[in-house]
Amino acid sequence: MNSSLTDYLTGKISIDDSDLVIGVVSAVGTDSSLVTEPLVHRLLKFGYTAEKIKLSSLINLENHIDFENEEERINSYIKAGDELRKNSNNAILAAGAVTLIEKARDKNKKMAFIIDSLKHPEEVEFLRKVYSDGFYLLGIYADEERRLEYLKDRRGCVVEGSAQRLIDIDESEGFRHGQRTRDTYHLSDFYVYLGSNQDLINNTLQRFLDLIFSSPYLTPTFDEYAMFMAFNSSVRSGDLSRQVGAVVAKNKQIIATGANDVPKAGGGLYWSEIVSKTGKVDDAPEGKDYTRGIDSNKKTQLDMVQDIINKIEVKFEQLQSINDYEKELKKILIESTIGDLTEFGRVVHAEMEAILSCSREGISTKSASLYCTTFPCHNCAKHIIASGVERVVYVEPYPKSKALEFYNDSITLKSIDNEHDYNKVNFEPFIGVGPRRFLDLFSMSLGVGDKLKRKDRETGKTLDWSHEKSSIRTPLVDGSYDKLEQAAIDIWNNRSHTN
Repeated sequence: MNSSLTDYLTGKISIDDSDLVIGVVSAVGTDSSLVTEPLVHRLLKFGYTAEKIKLSSLINLENHIDFENEEERINSYIKAGDELRKNSNNAILAAGAVTLIEKARDKNKKMAFIIDSLKHPEEVEFLRKVYSDGFYLLGIYADEERRLEYLKDRRGCVVEGSAQRLIDIDESEGFRHGQRTRDTYHLSDFYVYLGSNQDLINNTLQRFLDLIFSSPYLTPTFDEYAMFMAFNSSVRSGDLSRQVGAVVAKNKQIIATGANDVPKAGGGLYWSEIVSKTGKVDDAPEGKDYTRGIDSNKKTQLDMVQDIINKIEVKFEQLQSINDYEKELKKILIESTIGDLTEFGRVVHAEMEAILSCSREGISTKSASLYCTTFPCHNCAKHIIASGVERVVYVEPYPKSKALEFYNDSITLKSIDNEHDYNKVNFEPFIGVGPRRFLDLFSMSLGVGDKLKRKDRETGKTLDWSHEKSSIRTPLVDGSYDKLEQAAIDIWNNRSHTN
């Protein structure tokens, strides 16, 4: 048995030459080089050589070399990527990235690989399967105004509406194998705000790397802690669609939590409870949606679609061809804005439940902050405004909902470069360590990876930590990923034959 691996498993040593794999996800129009370049430079402090892996280099546009404009060029790459996923699988570009990593690896160097940029959740899932906790996803947030400016001024998207069209496509193409940047961004382990302050970007990245390389003296900001608690709240949700969590905080104290779930008489939401007679943990009959076997909101949407179709059939029953269009019409209606309706669901949204929790206990939400694992919908937004909450922190690369349209008089999207607007509710993106890796990076002993030590047990003095002598807290152990890498390479090499 390899003695060094034995010593690592028994906690006697740390692995100080592990590879590091960092994925990047950002919305189109984000100048990611303002993040990746300083990231490369700062990795040198730890003795690491960085290799950039551009996913676009894996896409062969064949004869499409000359483009009339930048929109056409970017669209060509998007469509080619979609076609690759359609003909192979949604993680095929991640398999290609693994192939490039294997080719670029130099066993004589400590290597970090930066994959720019991931656009589909299954790409992230694939890389996490291959590299496990040795893979980190970095989400870069840039506000829409900045991205539009970059596309127009730096990338030449001067055709009327072209920059906005690219942004709309990038958010979500609406089909399974299309780009889904929004869903991918939510999987990030660390969030960076791309503003005009390069020093802030650099220092944020330095903190990110210091945490990865086992600095024992970094502790969470309150925003990081609050978002972690919001995420924890979300996992108690039994909603059929997704789990959302929220917390209300005041004076850096959490005063209420909320999740999206069905309300119960007497106040609050349904909880799973221990049945005293059997000792079984169970849910109340007819309580949570899954006990009823259907999502009431989705059912109502489909009923509305069918009602419209029925009325059209009655109106045009003399036209025999109407039956030929029914199936296609139903598809169009389902994919229309009818699908955005949320009014018919039985669940209380997480933000609302957090605010209602305060009201049930007689706690004022005036001047409070609300943290939510997604961007609030328009229904929640109006209650957030009415409750007196003055700051909302969310995780979302595309902050779009009717909230901004309906309540632009009361809501402002705060940029990190702008001052707090005390006349409106400030909605701002979350930055820092994401909930997924909170324990791994901050806990001394509960997270995945090596335990942290802060003091000498005999003298009580703090232990020295330096960039040069540090090691990755969640290392990639030689031999632990080799076979998975080879399987990924096989998937890429056989992509034209993959179903």
